Parts: sequence; C-alpha cells; structure tokens
Amino acid sequence: MMLDAAKQRFGFDYALVTRPVSETVYEVQAFSCGGEGRFYVGQHISTAEFLCHKVNDSEQLHELTNVAETGQMVSPLAYGGLTVKSYVGLPIEPQFASRGVLSFFSSDSRDERLNTDNKKMLTHFADGIAFLLDQLKTQAQRKSVDSSMFANGSISTLDEYLEQARLPELYGIPGRVVEVLTRRIGASPLSIGHVADELNLSKRTLQRRLQQQSVNFADLRDQVRYHYSIDYLVRNRKSIDSISVALDFSDRTSFTNAFKRWTGMSPSTFRKLFRDFV
Repeated sequence: MMLDAAKQRFGFDYALVTRPVSETVYEVQAFSCGGEGRFYVGQHISTAEFLCHKVNDSEQLHELTNVAETGQMVSPLAYGGLTVKSYVGLPIEPQFASRGVLSFFSSDSRDERLNTDNKKMLTHFADGIAFLLDQLKTQAQRKSVDSSMFANGSISTLDEYLEQARLPELYGIPGRVVEVLTRRIGASPLSIGHVADELNLSKRTLQRRLQQQSVNFADLRDQVRYHYSIDYLVRNRKSIDSISVALDFSDRTSFTNAFKRWTGMSPSTFRKLFRDFV
C-alpha cells in the first residue's frame, strides 16, 4: 500500500524494496508494478543487471544523489526486457533489519527535477519502510521465540491460559460469591468482608458455609482475578498499575507476584508474548 501510494505520488511505473544477499545480488522484499509480473518477493537481482542496487557503494551513492536531483539516469538500463530510463533511489537503513534500497523507475525519460518537497517525501517514505521492516523483524523474532517456548513446554498457549483462567461454574453460596466478585471487579473492594455484606451474611458465616463445600474464599477471588487479568492485559491492554487497582490489589507488586504464581511469568512478559494473538 505504501509503495503504491509513493509510486503514484512521484509518477513512476515501478517501485522496489530490496536488500543485499551478497555483494552482487539483491533480493526483492516488496514491489509495486501494477498488474505486470516482472517482479516477485524473494526474486534475486544482480547488480550487474540492475545498476540502482549498487547504492551501498560510496561512489555509486554519490552518483545516485545526482540522479535523485535530476530524476533521470545518464544512460538507459535493461533488466528482463525492461528498459529503465528514469530512476530515483535512496538507501533504507532500519535499526534492526538489513539495509536495503528503495527505488522508483520508469521505462520513459523524464526531464523534470525533483523539488525540495519531493526529496523530503522520498526520505519520509524510506524512513517509513525502514520502520516497517524493523517491526516485521522484531515480530518474527518474537514469534520464533514464542514457538520454541511452546514446543518445549516452558509456557502454554494463550488458549490454555484462557481455559485455566475460566470463571468457575459453581452453585449455592460459592456460585453467589463468584457472581458478587465479578460484579465488583473494577468498581468495588473484593475483600471477604465486603462480599459478605453484599450477601447479607457475616464474614464468619460466609467462611463457614464455604468451608462446608470445601471451598476457600481466597481461591475463588484468585480465580476471578486471574480471569480478568488476562482480559485486561491482552485484550484491553490496560496498564499494570490500573489492572492492580481494578483487581483490588494493595499495589502493583502484589498483583505481579500473584500473576507470577498463576502463570509463571510477569504480567508485562505475558502481554509481550500474547498481545499479537488477539
């Protein structure tokens, strides 16, 4: 989409993003050339065939700077039956991904010069593509790490965590306690005293009636908190501090310790692992 917009903005027929795989070969990472099938992702192009991909060479970079000023090559190039007469290009320099080249070209000659605004726009496009390449690389690295962790069993899948954190289906007093806790999440305190008051029971009576069914109030509250913590972290993307408050923890550290007990990892780590899965 970005290449299509840039190509139209500058009035060229073709746009390429490439990266070096050797001193003489570049690989196509993205392209825009209408409905023509001249280029494809993963295609290897020799610098001997396509001069513009020598942009990493200092002397060639100087020459391409002049080309960017005129918008026209000194002599035509040929690649795959395509004659290139007009060309503008500049390097892409991501922070994490491989360096590359952003180039625009056409098979017809162009005499006009690129004005200052167009030169700035070219730089902005190159910076934008560099940012996207960095994003793709870090996402790919993160998913690779995630996959290996899933494979060796060191962490569960998101679906498994969601199943673990599912609200319990209980009846009688335990079921009513879960209903009250759920209703109070994010709005009111979750202490046993407050829940007992809402159920019109004393704290001691509530504890006794839960014990009669082999249920512990702290365990019920933990399960409800666990359920909502995952939703807040990966779906609503609330801050750790705001989640701590919503789940009625005394502070951020108390919530972090509880979440580590439930999942084996910190809330921030959990969010990084699973934020792209929802």
